[in-house]
Amino acid sequence: MLKKANTNAVAPEALEGARSATGSASGAAEFKRWSTGRKRSVVLRLLRGEPVDAVSREVGVTIAELEQ
Repeated sequence: MLKKANTNAVAPEALEGARSATGSASGAAEFKRWSTGRKRSVVLRLLRGEPVDAVSREVGVTIAELEQ
C-alpha cells in the first residue's frame, strides 16, 4: 500500500520567495495608519536622542522614512 503525501506541507524556501516577491506574506493587509499620537511619540523619542536604527526596527519603518 502506498502512503499519501502531505499536500499541505510547503517548503520554507517557497514561502520566503513568496514573501520577498510581494513584500510581505499578506501584502497590503499589514498596512497600518499612523495616528497623530503614534507619530508624536516616535518624534519625541528621536528628539530625546534614542538611536534611529532602534526606533526604526521597533516601529517597523525604514530609517529614511523616519529621517524625513
